[in-house]
Amino acid sequence: MTVSPLSGGGAGEFLARFSHFEDGVITGIRLELPRPGGTGPGWSAVFDIQAMDATAGNDWRLVRITLGGVYEYQFPCSREYTYFVLSDGLNLDCTAERCLLDLDPGPDEWWPEQVGRPGPYSKQYAIGAWGGYEVLDGPFI
Repeated sequence: MTVSPLSGGGAGEFLARFSHFEDGVITGIRLELPRPGGTGPGWSAVFDIQAMDATAGNDWRLVRITLGGVYEYQFPCSREYTYFVLSDGLNLDCTAERCLLDLDPGPDEWWPEQVGRPGPYSKQYAIGAWGGYEVLDGPFI
């Protein structure tokens, strides 16, 4: 599979193709945090998300989103709140400088500045230097 970039205007088409991942299911989150020196180009986060693909008759696909050069992330998990079902979908803001993936954008109007701030939404996210994705056939859970 080829990794498609999310910067350069591709994020909007990607989100539309998967209906912003509304009701998608996160089946995996992997962090690669090589030492030494803290954050940097070697840090990455990979998200496996099952979602319906509009270009394939709304069949379910496994979408692997990768952020490289990760320098900020938050993935809360508790018995009270689960973040595995993306009830409100996800949102992206990818520029030449960074790629922000918000896995908890909320149902209201979204803007990148709300990520990581106090409030009820945007509690699950990652920010890196770049982003890309692959669309796979499975496996499915």
